[in-house]
Amino acid sequence: MLKILPLFLILVQFLYPQSFRLKRPVPDHIQINGSYLYGEPNIRDPQNRAHTGVDILVRYDTVYSACDGIIYFVAYNPYDTIGGYEPNGAGNYIFIKGQWKGKDLYLLYGHLSKPLKNQGDSVKAGEPVAISGNTGYSTGPHLHFEIRLGTPRYESYRTRRNPELWFAMNGTGAIYGKIPNAPNSTRVDISPDPKPRPPYTTFSYALTYNFNDPYIGSDDIYQENYAIGEVKPGTYTITALNGLYKRTVTVRAGEIINADPPSQVAEEEVKFNKFELFQNYPNPFNTSTVIRYYLPEPRRVILKVYDLLGREIKTLVDEEKGSGLHYVIFNADDLASGVYVYTIFAGDFIASKLMIFVK
Repeated sequence: MLKILPLFLILVQFLYPQSFRLKRPVPDHIQINGSYLYGEPNIRDPQNRAHTGVDILVRYDTVYSACDGIIYFVAYNPYDTIGGYEPNGAGNYIFIKGQWKGKDLYLLYGHLSKPLKNQGDSVKAGEPVAISGNTGYSTGPHLHFEIRLGTPRYESYRTRRNPELWFAMNGTGAIYGKIPNAPNSTRVDISPDPKPRPPYTTFSYALTYNFNDPYIGSDDIYQENYAIGEVKPGTYTITALNGLYKRTVTVRAGEIINADPPSQVAEEEVKFNKFELFQNYPNPFNTSTVIRYYLPEPRRVILKVYDLLGREIKTLVDEEKGSGLHYVIFNADDLASGVYVYTIFAGDFIASKLMIFVK
């Protein structure tokens, strides 16, 4: 019975809504920048790096401790009001050290004008700790807020966590999910508009995390690859991969909702017991379409696109793949309208299907 209990507890955490762990570090009338969220491509190196926190649009005003803890480190240069302590990075900043489930939790407050606390000071959640600013590498006054689990070190593998799953403005909730095999930075749409406006003037859609950045991590419990924070109570439809991924969720105030509970896991994966190549979706398509295939066991997979004369157009996959349902996006921007053939080679399994591209 004792061996079964941990698994039971994990399942309960997925089946039932979770609650927020931290106190919001700014008042509720101040928005998070919905155009540059956690895990999204970094403005300096969008391919290989990601935004490791959230930017809260608080202009030269008080920011507050999000947890009980101590001021672990103060980085402040009063003689450089532009660059601060770290001119090409976080400028002036502080770390607050707290605890979560027996692990050390480090909260970074970046681009500050000045700290209000000294290193080693004890703080309570909600206590003023600094004045926000525009120091360091910054495009305007704001608070860069970052969560590092286990270590404060910058170069620490998969230690960052999405702050939008840790706190929210009163009266809102959050959504998280995991889109199977989604490429980094896949667009995730939500309808209707989930944000309280005002204060929000930003946010149109979410993106899956850019895991090319080795510092970006998923939550220890949720294991998500996308999240949508500060969501108004209501029922929403979430779509991605041209509709291949579609979820309907209901959000209540103060709750963190899993868009992918066990009851919504795609039944196709359970039913398949042989190699399959599926019809692309949408079809006909404009710009891009999703091709799915199923492998009952690991195989080297080659997936190619041909024209009707048999000329090879593009190789979409050429690598070892594990068993399960796989997705690949075919982008036809550079092709002429017409009928194309896609063919899969996986050991002895060979299959082809037609698709129609309309510009």
